[in-house]
Amino acid sequence: MYVVIVHTYIHNKPTFIHISPLSLHHLPFDFMNSSEMEPRINHLQIESQVHELLDYPVCTNQITSTIYQCSNDYTGEVNNDKEKPYNCPYSGSKCTATGDIRWLLQHLRNDHHVEMHDGRSFSHRYVHHNPKHLHHATWMLTLLDCYGRQFCLYFEAFHLKKTPMYIAYMQFMGDEEEATSFSYTLEISGHGRKMTWQGVPRSIRDSHKTVRDSQDGLIITRKLAMFFSADNTNSKELKLKISGRIWREH
Repeated sequence: MYVVIVHTYIHNKPTFIHISPLSLHHLPFDFMNSSEMEPRINHLQIESQVHELLDYPVCTNQITSTIYQCSNDYTGEVNNDKEKPYNCPYSGSKCTATGDIRWLLQHLRNDHHVEMHDGRSFSHRYVHHNPKHLHHATWMLTLLDCYGRQFCLYFEAFHLKKTPMYIAYMQFMGDEEEATSFSYTLEISGHGRKMTWQGVPRSIRDSHKTVRDSQDGLIITRKLAMFFSADNTNSKELKLKISGRIWREH
């Protein structure tokens, strides 16, 4: 049984192509006599048939992602973002870890000590003893588990031009398509006033910095945040309670 090795050029680089015995049934064979079972293949037949096997537009493209083979033995490239690993969504420090969702959940719990909270409704209080001197900061990431999926709740301090602000927002641990199946609300209330944000969680394919810079969440100025915190004994201390809810749209 023959194994054919073809020396050719792809992208101006010498390349050896291995044609398995299973592909030999495409080649025209003649036989020396009835008792001889080994096919005899001349060079012109090999060159012609190999050219036909490679004469498919996808075959000359550089393949960089998942490769599939169709029933006609052609190879093709399929870009599937769902198979790409996710970046770690932890916002407290720069983390270069990547992996699938299951692995990232273990990573967040074991390496970043992030706690998981169950349920569709939640309420968290964000505290800082001296927010006046807080320019850029990120509170500990909160993980929420509901509908068999996981969500990341963020709270950050930043400046919008020269105005000190806070932003709260949520991201979905999964791809962008599935993220659109959910909605959420965030709410701050007190002194007869209420601020509510309703939105769709962004996928963690977007970095938390991207979401924050796009202002896709509940935004409140520092002055107003301190007003909502004024029911405590220390009016200079931030104690902002944010409650919310997650639900499935379809």
